Amino acid sequence: MQKIYIFLILIADFCMSLRKSYDVSLVSWKSTGTSVFDFNARLLGRERRGNGTLHLKEDVGDDHFTEELQTYIDANGSGDYKLLPLSLPQQPVCQAIDAYWKYFEASLKYGVNTDCPFANRTCPLPKGHYYFKDITVKTDDWPLVMPRGYFKSVISFKKDGQVVSVIEVTCLIADRTI
Repeated sequence: MQKIYIFLILIADFCMSLRKSYDVSLVSWKSTGTSVFDFNARLLGRERRGNGTLHLKEDVGDDHFTEELQTYIDANGSGDYKLLPLSLPQQPVCQAIDAYWKYFEASLKYGVNTDCPFANRTCPLPKGHYYFKDITVKTDDWPLVMPRGYFKSVISFKKDGQVVSVIEVTCLIADRTI
């Protein structure tokens, strides 16, 4: 059994090292809620680079804060999104950052294009004003195969079980042109 497990890990590592057959670009960024998380974001230029600020109005740690993520796909751009099984269950914020930051690490570099504390895995996240600039989606650690079309992620942040912020980011996943 152990040999099968090692073999599957080696195959997964090999597949992750293959060149991705898709490109990802940001389409939209919407956020609601200003009681704890105040996001102000916009997409600039033809490259649709993400720029903006994050204001944390209090320290955010595992004691009171949780997050969950749901993903949706609209293959043809008609606005008819379907829920995908690529979702993250509700879990403490710091635990979620530790578990899933690897998918965003290539896009957000602490000291390069952001000073947000989650980019260097600081937890609890200290209150303060933070920036992010010229963010493009880098898929270095994304799965080899992703569904094509408009991919929407909805992240809900909760404090003591009550939603305090929702972030909705939509990307376009398209076949890579050579």
